[in-house]
Amino acid sequence: MSSPSQVLERLRDIPFQKIRDSPTVKFYTDWNVFESLLELDYAEEYSWETDFIKFEPDVIMFSDRVEMVSDKVSATTLTGGFKEYSEVYGRGDEFINKMEAYHRFRNNYILRLDFDVDIDSYTIVSPSPKGYLPNHLLIDVKEDRKVTLNLVDLGLEEGLKTLFLEANVADGAELKINYIFIHGMGTAAYNEFISSVGGSAGLDFLFLGFGGRMTHIRSNVDLVGRESRGYTYGSLIARGDTKTDVITNVTHHGDYSDSILSVRGGILEKGYLVHRGAARILNKSHEASTAVKSYLTIFGERGTAHSIPMLEVDTGIVAGASHSTSVSRLDEYRIFYLKKMGLSEPEIIDMLLRAYVEYSGVAEVFDVDWRSLVK
Repeated sequence: MSSPSQVLERLRDIPFQKIRDSPTVKFYTDWNVFESLLELDYAEEYSWETDFIKFEPDVIMFSDRVEMVSDKVSATTLTGGFKEYSEVYGRGDEFINKMEAYHRFRNNYILRLDFDVDIDSYTIVSPSPKGYLPNHLLIDVKEDRKVTLNLVDLGLEEGLKTLFLEANVADGAELKINYIFIHGMGTAAYNEFISSVGGSAGLDFLFLGFGGRMTHIRSNVDLVGRESRGYTYGSLIARGDTKTDVITNVTHHGDYSDSILSVRGGILEKGYLVHRGAARILNKSHEASTAVKSYLTIFGERGTAHSIPMLEVDTGIVAGASHSTSVSRLDEYRIFYLKKMGLSEPEIIDMLLRAYVEYSGVAEVFDVDWRSLVK
């Protein structure tokens, strides 16, 4: 294992963010938070019991090991030769940014899961660390298989997390990921999800998130096969002094491919929330269809929100391409109108927040006590 000081020396000339790394030239993540935590030692204490959600883990991932609670699927812990299996490590000395490099230099193993049978529920837990916790997952869904993966990402202690997931969905397969992250003001997290979807295959990436001190999440989906499909639906809640920056991207390679990027978010108190969504249809992809949607609502006067949807269409042969966005405040006029319908102000806020929380469908999967999380 490399020491933090050795890693920091190797990171010295790598920037936290490159201009081409973002749909815009403005930096929306507070990278100073990550800078202040890079010297943390590996976590030795963890927690994953919480009253906020309900789940039964099949796997719990620590900084130097995994705990296999069940044997539903074939699992392999890789401790070397990462380049052979991982797109992230296969980039060689090229890095998206400093946090990816940091993860690669300090990550100790990769958990590989091969799904060669249909699985209706498989739950992976990345627990709350005291210190630094790197987790890296490889998911391989074989041809014509249907898999539902539940990913629980907790950060309720004083720590730093980097969580990477690489998923390959083979031809004719279906992968549904229910991802929930609950981070507190003691936790910063940099998470990256990379997915490749084959011909006539589908990926549903559904997430519900409560960000922490600084939470940065990016999802990149490649629709490589003919008639491949990638749907991303997200629910985000920013509360207190938390900061969350989420990027959802999709690239169309195959003919007749179809994608949706749709995120809803609510901002409370002095919360900070950014959603950036970008869809690209390459010249070689014909009759593709995509829609990018982002709707954020600020409750009160002190919250901050940014919504940036983008389209890049390199071909004139498309089935459809659209984008829409809204950043608005819950103003006195709307409250007055709803009060006229017989609702009190607390009932109005509760009703609207519930709509955002439940939008992606993840809240129901984990029976989330979202009102306690908001408080």
